[in-house]
Amino acid sequence: MTSRWVHGLVDDAAAPPNWLTDDEGNHFCLACRRERAVEIALAEAGDLGTEARAKLRSAAVVEFEIERDPERPEGEIARAAHTSIGAVRKVRKQLEDSSAG
Repeated sequence: MTSRWVHGLVDDAAAPPNWLTDDEGNHFCLACRRERAVEIALAEAGDLGTEARAKLRSAAVVEFEIERDPERPEGEIARAAHTSIGAVRKVRKQLEDSSAG
C-alpha cells in the first residue's frame, strides 16, 4: 500500500502516527505489521495443512498483539486479533513458558 501526506503538513520523511519504520525507511501501518507477523510465522513453520495454517495465523496475530503491548487486557487483544480470550491466554502462557525456559 502507498500512502502520502498532504505536502507541507507533515515532514515527508516521518512515518504517520502509530506506524513502524523499518531499517530501509519503509513505513508499515498496524494492519500491515500484523500481516507481516503472520507471513514470518508461516515461513518459519514450513509446509502445513490448511487447518494448521489457520491456527498458526491466529496465534501469530495474538503473539504480535501481546508483544506490541504486553499490558493490554486479554479482551482487547482478543478483539484486535478476532479470536477468543482463551486463545489469547494460551498464547500468553506459551510466551511466558518460552521466556522462562
